[in-house]
Amino acid sequence: MTENKTPETNQIPEPGAPKEKGAIAACDPGKTQLLPAPAVQEKQDASHGPVTDSAASKNVVETLKPLLPPRFKPLSQAQIIWISLSFILVFLLVFFWLIMQKQHKNKTLKQAAIEQIEDVDENAGAGARDLLKTRMARQVSGPEQILTDDEFAGQAPMTVKASGPVVSAAIDPELAAMVDALKKRLLVSVDSKSTSSGNIVTRVSRGEFRGFKIAVDERLQNQVRISEEVAVTFPKKGFIKTVNHILDSFRDSDREQFVSELRNAGLETVKLPAQPANEVCQVQLKSVGFFGKPLTADMLISGKNVGKLSLGMSTARLESILLTSHVVLKRKVLVNDTYRDVYKVLDQSNEPLFFVYENNGLVWGISIISDIYKTEKGIGIGSNLGDMRINYPKVNVALSDKNTPFVKIDGIDGLFIIENDKIDIPKRIFPNKTKIISILIGKSLEFE
Repeated sequence: MTENKTPETNQIPEPGAPKEKGAIAACDPGKTQLLPAPAVQEKQDASHGPVTDSAASKNVVETLKPLLPPRFKPLSQAQIIWISLSFILVFLLVFFWLIMQKQHKNKTLKQAAIEQIEDVDENAGAGARDLLKTRMARQVSGPEQILTDDEFAGQAPMTVKASGPVVSAAIDPELAAMVDALKKRLLVSVDSKSTSSGNIVTRVSRGEFRGFKIAVDERLQNQVRISEEVAVTFPKKGFIKTVNHILDSFRDSDREQFVSELRNAGLETVKLPAQPANEVCQVQLKSVGFFGKPLTADMLISGKNVGKLSLGMSTARLESILLTSHVVLKRKVLVNDTYRDVYKVLDQSNEPLFFVYENNGLVWGISIISDIYKTEKGIGIGSNLGDMRINYPKVNVALSDKNTPFVKIDGIDGLFIIENDKIDIPKRIFPNKTKIISILIGKSLEFE
């Protein structure tokens, strides 16, 4: 007797094997299975009787190849060529896009540098200093605006208080004008605090200027000053007060002592000539020196020098000076197919101090970014335009070709670059509290 075996799940039964009714192959939904084509069953003729094993072996079902879905249809040669060309085209587009991005970045970073040294080949025999002079003229966009210290002169009416003069009718207006000059210098560097009551605004300013403690109290109505009191305490001894620009009190000192203390603070008192039909006394305080902690020679900005470095110095000399006391980083910048050296100089604690730009082996420019370097009158990064004006009788304010505002002062061969978010470029308005953000002695690759 022949034993019938039930085929295993998902196993294709061999030809001629008996089929078990109701048997269903298990299906794994996560796995794609290749299902066999159904076997061709011959209709059994009842008259012929059962089919023998030998007959079954003759009716072997043909092996059927699985059908491929339409997406796996073999590609023609033309289609393969077009797909290959498409891949090549996309690759070339990406490659050229990357090249253009790199060129755009280099152009942005070196746009100023290219124009600044475009004269190098034409003036191969000229030194770095000649190049600086020719390029300086190209930096300014439009005429320079000259600002003087006239607006910082103190003013007082040629009168005394109602109860009589404090010192004398001739000296009281002069002392009051000196107080007004100190007040104006204080307001350059301090922020006032205001309170309102109806249409009356009270504005209070407190601070110190070169050792003089100054208090200013103002009352305004509809933005018009209706009263003002200014009190000044001297560094050593003395007190003076004005009310509405008229001397109100003066004690523990005299005029000569007041002038002496101003001189000790680096200020020279200059009484300006009276104007015809102008009943006003004017006194100017001229800055004649630096007030505060003395500057060392290594921190001084003067002429073409920053400390021990100077324009036109060889880079070999530069390196010998800096490497013993500073951290120096050197890199190359490509400008017009020529590499230029740029030095980044840091102190021993890795605090950035300045950059040095090289041209033909010489120091071309020094860009200061640290506030420890100052002029002989104490002007450096963090100082404002008002500080410059009260220390230098005349300053030149201008804009670069890219509308970068800068200031030039006598005695310094460079530019003091100031903030551009507090100025009105079309009207050439530069508020006194506009701060210096960097100082450039000579030239640089970035600024134009």
